[in-house]
Amino acid sequence: MPQQQEVTGRAATMTVLAMGLGYSITAADPTILSTNLAAVRHGLGFSPSTASFLACLATLTLAAAVLGAGALGDLYGMKRLFVIGSYGSIGFGVLAAVAPNVAVLTAARAGIGIAFAFVLGLSLAIINAVFPAGRRAAAIAMYLGAGHALSVFQPAVGSWLATHFGWRACFLVTPVLAAATLALTLRYVPETLRWQRKLDIVGIALIAVALILVILGLTQLQGGFHVTALVQILVGVGLAVAFIWWELRTAAPALDMRIFRSGRFNAAVTAGATFNFLQGGATILFAYYLVTIRGESPELLGLLLIPAVLLASVAATAAGRAVTRFGERAVLVTGLAILLAGMVMLVVLDAHTSIWVLGFAVALNAIGGAVVQTPQSTIMMSSAPPELGGVISAVKPAVGQASYSLGPALFALVGTTLFLRDGRHKLEGSGISEDQARDALRVAHGGVPGPAAGAQVLDPDKARWVVSEAAQSWLTAIHDLSLIMAVVPAVAIVVAWVLLRPKAGSGSA
Repeated sequence: MPQQQEVTGRAATMTVLAMGLGYSITAADPTILSTNLAAVRHGLGFSPSTASFLACLATLTLAAAVLGAGALGDLYGMKRLFVIGSYGSIGFGVLAAVAPNVAVLTAARAGIGIAFAFVLGLSLAIINAVFPAGRRAAAIAMYLGAGHALSVFQPAVGSWLATHFGWRACFLVTPVLAAATLALTLRYVPETLRWQRKLDIVGIALIAVALILVILGLTQLQGGFHVTALVQILVGVGLAVAFIWWELRTAAPALDMRIFRSGRFNAAVTAGATFNFLQGGATILFAYYLVTIRGESPELLGLLLIPAVLLASVAATAAGRAVTRFGERAVLVTGLAILLAGMVMLVVLDAHTSIWVLGFAVALNAIGGAVVQTPQSTIMMSSAPPELGGVISAVKPAVGQASYSLGPALFALVGTTLFLRDGRHKLEGSGISEDQARDALRVAHGGVPGPAAGAQVLDPDKARWVVSEAAQSWLTAIHDLSLIMAVVPAVAIVVAWVLLRPKAGSGSA
């Protein structure tokens, strides 16, 4: 049986850097587009609804393609497919920069999401494959730390380029860094073993469409409840059930469902879903607090995120050493406890709370997620048989993308419901409906009116009145929402503590 070539010395360092840089590109690129979306929209002249679709398109195609990318990596070599993803990131990034119209830009964003599926879906699997067992946990921790650190300044660079050289220049950050990733990968990263088995096209197609529909529906729910989004989610869930049914019955499943018999694996998946859900939802919560209540610029949240993500980079690396000393369960539970603390402390926010307090909450959210992610990754990859390394690696971002999309949708729906419960009496006799109030708050926050707004959009004077009357009701809603959502990490802590029992003969907890 052929042996996997392993990396040492400089090649090991460069492999971690290459995979971490690839990971960082997939994390930062959607933020670059979101930050400069107004300039891009003005440059090509498309509608707000098209802008909203473009903002999430790469995420949709990434989620749709990621399990297939993992399966292809197992079949044809992870490095080979990672390289193809890097080439795609370069090509589609350049295509977006030169797009003459919105149709070409749409194709470029769809394509870059597919390319990212190979980069993100296989980077962790490559680290797991080419490092010896005794160094894997440390390598995964350094990979995650590098990914966090390298993603920090990319949105700022993209915005600077857009300001000084035009909106097209912001799209060049991704292809330049993808080229550097490609060069390092071709020079230092060995190819992984190839495993001969049939490609499960039916299963891959089912989960691809399921993820697209669920994430698209959840994204639309951020604009308020409507039937179309609910139907998309229900159909997506139905297809996910069909995927499970198919995988349990086909001879060569893309994802061997027996992996879910492992309590350790399920605990890791639950923890990953938890931190992605909270990070997606908390970002919306932080932004609403800053923009709607305090009247600050949205860019302030970006500034608060820079030190938070840098601290998360350090935390991810330190978590690798902590796993060796204290065990996976202790580190995973600690990370979830940090996320819980970050949620609970939001009850102290008021209109005049020091910005440093909010910055601390933002940092706790980022650090908690980073601490969780390191043992989560090592547990998932150690649970995978060698021939499914790419697929199991792809499960992580698939679950992450769906959970990250669920966070903003659920936070927004519950938060708005809590707000209207507290502020409903203020709307009585004002001639302003609840739907109009929702849209006024959404526009004030920097969004666009909901899909059913149409001619019901408030005139500017009434919209300003809604926003001026919203502050205390929103503060009450944030306090209640933070306590409600704190239940999520609390449950995940219990799940991790129960399912992550120490291995026989191990003294770690």
